[in-house]
Amino acid sequence: MKKLRNWTFGLLVICSACLGHVHGQSIDPVKVAQLHGGLIVQLGASDIQSAARLSLTGRYLIHVMDPDSKAIQSARSALRKNGHYGLVWAEQARNKTSLPYAENVVNQIVVRDYTVGASELARVLVPGGSIVVANADILSQSQLEAAGFTSFAKQSSGLVARKPWPAEMDGWSHPRHGADGNAVSKDTLVGPPDRVRWIAAATLEVEGMVTAGGRNFYGGILSRDSFNGLRLWHRDLKKPTGNNPTIFTLPKLSREGVRPIASDRLLFAVYQNRPVALDAATGEIVVQYGDLVNPKAVMHDGLRVIAADDHSVRAFDVDNGEEIWSIEAESPHHVIADGNVVAFIHGRVRRGDKSESVVLDATNGNVKWKRNDYPWLDKTTRTVLAKGQLVFEVSTLNDNDLGNAIHVVSAADGEHSWTKEFPPGMNHTRQARAMFLEDDLWILHGGKVNTSDKDKMKRQAVQVSALDPLTGKTRVSYPAGLAHCFPPVATPNFMFAGELDLTNLKSGEVIANRITKANCSRENGWIPANGLVYTTPKHCTCWPMLRGFVAMAPERDENSPEKLPPEKLEFVLEKGPAQADPDATSPQPDDWPLYRHDRWRSASTATPGPEQLNEQWRAALNSELQAEKKV
Repeated sequence: MKKLRNWTFGLLVICSACLGHVHGQSIDPVKVAQLHGGLIVQLGASDIQSAARLSLTGRYLIHVMDPDSKAIQSARSALRKNGHYGLVWAEQARNKTSLPYAENVVNQIVVRDYTVGASELARVLVPGGSIVVANADILSQSQLEAAGFTSFAKQSSGLVARKPWPAEMDGWSHPRHGADGNAVSKDTLVGPPDRVRWIAAATLEVEGMVTAGGRNFYGGILSRDSFNGLRLWHRDLKKPTGNNPTIFTLPKLSREGVRPIASDRLLFAVYQNRPVALDAATGEIVVQYGDLVNPKAVMHDGLRVIAADDHSVRAFDVDNGEEIWSIEAESPHHVIADGNVVAFIHGRVRRGDKSESVVLDATNGNVKWKRNDYPWLDKTTRTVLAKGQLVFEVSTLNDNDLGNAIHVVSAADGEHSWTKEFPPGMNHTRQARAMFLEDDLWILHGGKVNTSDKDKMKRQAVQVSALDPLTGKTRVSYPAGLAHCFPPVATPNFMFAGELDLTNLKSGEVIANRITKANCSRENGWIPANGLVYTTPKHCTCWPMLRGFVAMAPERDENSPEKLPPEKLEFVLEKGPAQADPDATSPQPDDWPLYRHDRWRSASTATPGPEQLNEQWRAALNSELQAEKKV
């Protein structure tokens, strides 16, 4: 297959022309560290040419900091003249030991005239983020190494390094986490949301999100930075408008259509009915896979691209698009893969064919086994491949309790192990979902039962239960939240269900922080990844809640300076040229002088309210009321 563009990959690409003699010259983040958008912090205002230039692209936010007030005033004037002030801005650094950012937010730090400690730089940088030291006399490689930085590149007096990706952090590359269909993230940094990391407004409901390599991909498709939410690029997969069209409405995903699949460097998708790979950083198409038209499935098992159309299942080389193997199959569906095998169901039932379950060797496409005697095949709604087991999920996808079950067979030979029927712990679009975690298979069950007879309908307690994957016997059960129109997902520590209800899978404790709700989806609602919990814009008006594209962070570490009580925090007053009005009335204790009461935006007052509420005035509203004049 034709490879559309040559690729050069790696954590860092450096050329002598990019840095030259870095100290004293402008630094271009795109050339130095392949940064195509995001948040840049520059420490030192002696040279702001690059900052001004980058602000004009609209792809970056650049924060210039310097403890010298005169340098900042000069930088502000130059940035207003030569840049787009607001996208770039300059601020006097009042604290020389810390940066005014939460952890894992900044994409690049340029150290030019001064620095804070290397550990503080590492704290605010996103995983994979870069640091560019313009003068190694200010910050040495040994200091950066001690703070955990890696992938060093030297050029003249300059130094470039990266913050490594934490082993405890995971992505969510497919609609159900991975190509195997097991909706369980390996992320152990995800915890009960305590902070809003970022939020971006939206005017339309958006269903569907995947994330990898620090980039989120929404709908079909919009790319945002995973850690700060900044918009990176957009493209309509159905139109030949190219990348980043000026007029853009995020297309919705079809319920059963192929969805974008993420990896660290590539995004796999169907562009104008053809399977392709896009550069995850820029959105440019770089590889086309085979001659497939209107593929019904596309996935990435970590080693190869697996795709299926109406008459075949095929494997392709990730980088050059060349076909590795192909097998004939009629209307293949529920295609999943784990890197070792590929499993799917095929057969045109409406034409009289009998459904058949097939498992292939992922390396060469050879058939390992196939069965057409499973009575549940025609009713299967999803499949899961994990821990040597193949699970067929049979779900009603409505409000009914009966008709939901999981059927477990050996992935090695197809031998049936066990079946379990249960009411999924959901109100709507109920799914009998199997989630493999360590040595257990977890299910969410309970809620409404006997739904076919309203007089006998009742509610069972909603629980999550760990089952023995080989026998189906229950090992432990814990209380859980009732899911609504989205299925549960899990991490090694928590089960996510309900309105942001998290069941601790070690202790059974349920932690609820119902500040928002997940989007209605058959694939996922909550996305636990990158140490955060994500939701997408929804139409629900159940109660006031966070809306838009949202990323929520767990509670800060107890040793974090942000955990200090307010009375121990220093609030620096920066005085400007304005003078106080000598005739202004001093606010009284029972006043509400500002929009949110005070400069801390507390929206609260210590003044007690009245002991009794007495009516002060009343106005009758009726159809005869009219404005005195048109405005």
